[in-house]
Amino acid sequence: MIYFSFYYKFSFKKKIEKILRYEKSNFIKIIYIFCNNKYISTLNFFVFKKTKLTDVITLKKTDRNKKKVGEIYINIDMIKFNSIVFKKTFYEELKRVMIHGVLHLIGYEDNNKQIAEKEKFYLCPHYVLKKI
Repeated sequence: MIYFSFYYKFSFKKKIEKILRYEKSNFIKIIYIFCNNKYISTLNFFVFKKTKLTDVITLKKTDRNKKKVGEIYINIDMIKFNSIVFKKTFYEELKRVMIHGVLHLIGYEDNNKQIAEKEKFYLCPHYVLKKI
């Protein structure tokens, strides 16, 4: 179950749910936490002992019933910066990072050609996912 609450009309929930089904993921809940540079830097240090600034941190957890739950922390400051650098709109970059976080939950890792290919595939407006 994915909940979104945006002021701006941003219907992205169904796309993420399709990705999870297509990838045969068994996450029952994904929580997106939107934060800033300072918060994500602190989290990155305490969880991974890294001091590098990042746009997304993904954590896998289980609930009381041993069901998989994902937490995806998204750095809005970095989204704004990257949207300028890569000449994308804020919402295009936000979608990319949201998908990137989901791919991490599923098991794809950075520095892997496969995650970049999956990102491009799922961002393509014309992709078709078969019902599973």
